[in-house]
Amino acid sequence: MTETPRLLSPTTGRPLRPDGPGSLTDGHLTDGTERWPVVAGIPFLRTGREGLRDAALAAIDRGDGRAALALLLRDQDDWARIPPPSMEEAGRIADAIGRMTLREAMAALNFGPVAHYFAHRWSAPTFLSALGLLETRWTDPPLVLEIACGIGQILRDLDRRGTAVAGIDVVFAKLWLAKAFLLPDAPLVCADVTSGIPLELPEGTSILCHDAFYFMPEQERIAGHLMRAAGPSGSVLIGHAHNVRFEHGIAGRPRTPEEYEALFPGCLLYDDAELARSPAPARTAEELATVEAVSLAWSAGPVHPRPVDLRSPHPGARLRLNPLLERDGNRLRPAWPTPAFAREYAAATYLEAEMPPEDLPEGVAGSDPRIADLARRRILLDLPERW
Repeated sequence: MTETPRLLSPTTGRPLRPDGPGSLTDGHLTDGTERWPVVAGIPFLRTGREGLRDAALAAIDRGDGRAALALLLRDQDDWARIPPPSMEEAGRIADAIGRMTLREAMAALNFGPVAHYFAHRWSAPTFLSALGLLETRWTDPPLVLEIACGIGQILRDLDRRGTAVAGIDVVFAKLWLAKAFLLPDAPLVCADVTSGIPLELPEGTSILCHDAFYFMPEQERIAGHLMRAAGPSGSVLIGHAHNVRFEHGIAGRPRTPEEYEALFPGCLLYDDAELARSPAPARTAEELATVEAVSLAWSAGPVHPRPVDLRSPHPGARLRLNPLLERDGNRLRPAWPTPAFAREYAAATYLEAEMPPEDLPEGVAGSDPRIADLARRRILLDLPERW
């Protein structure tokens, strides 16, 4: 079980402590409102949601944890395309989560297109580029904190290898799914890092934000928070940050490579597509002028990366055929759920394989070299039990 870093108030910066069942306080109640709910083991420290926070606290105080959970499950980010479920529907989802698959739960919560992204993220080029960025700058950190961690796929991979992990996201429902399906013991916090990092981090922490930074408002402010939180011995890793020069309808607030570099002075820049294939050398902003997305690594002091293989599943993992693949004669080919998904995976040629369907080995990682090769190519995946 991952040890929980000490929580800090997002408004005062002071350490938080329990204040009765299901709530936290910093102990300095200047106006009687410095309390934060903890629901399903997840602290809700999201600023700008005072009405929702107070409603959840009121439900907790009257002993109605189910109502508090339903309230928080309906909270969305600014990019959500579909309205959340009703309070009644959210309550039913909370009651039924133990009998649902991950995909059923995401559909019930009205995740929309995001559900496809999360359901198949394990084999996406953007998932592999996150592993490539971590491999390139791996320091065997005491903690990997992922900002905008979603439902926790990257953290699950690290957690299953024995690395201490923690996650922050603005959407409570995503963290709740992470607890239910992927990361039952990891510290997860619902918070908006525009207000700072509400965790006291150990020295040497690696802070990762992948395929999300370009969505964030006030990126200059957030970059400052991340660098301060990393401190003199930690690092900040920003992955798959879209290049505005490559713009083709990508949402968010993408920048040029030069602008990302200016946000994190002294950082190293990488071609995100190169990282998806293997650890890659740093590039100049000029060399990256027309790539689709960049990654970057910042640290205050020198970094001495250590070799690590994050693309192979941990020994003993039970592997299954990637559900994106279908058999076509003697070949395995991807069957894309949407045209947008096909565009996202355009470079994922590693997913195709030629072999008799009956010859496809499935089993346990570490037991067969063929299985190891298929797992590295994401033809076999270590999926959650109730995927």
